[in-house]
Amino acid sequence: MSGILTYAQTTGSLSTSSSTWTPIPGLAIKLPRAVERSALVILNIPNPYARGEDFPGGDFGLQVDGTLLGPYASFTYSEQRPASFGRMPTTLSVVVPLSGDHEVAVVAVWSGIRGSTVNLDSPATLTGLLG
Repeated sequence: MSGILTYAQTTGSLSTSSSTWTPIPGLAIKLPRAVERSALVILNIPNPYARGEDFPGGDFGLQVDGTLLGPYASFTYSEQRPASFGRMPTTLSVVVPLSGDHEVAVVAVWSGIRGSTVNLDSPATLTGLLG
């Protein structure tokens, strides 16, 4: 069987000025136990923007059972001090192996680049699909 296992979605406006990885409120899911299976996990951030004075931008990643995965997604503006802060759609897709002995906790994380404040004012989603 394959299909959507679970998903989470943000509500309201969110922002972070953290220079280190910080959980995105509302974007955490649990994947079920499975033997020799994997899940495709998709973090979709459709309309983020960042404010800052030094080529602003944002990083997005995933923690699995508390461990930050290597793959991440990011965006930056090509101007040091942009006249306007346009939307920068960002998506991260990662295959996560499922363990046979416990549920797998997946948390979306984010951080600002070079002192930026990253903003979300439309729903973002974290989705798990059974592989």
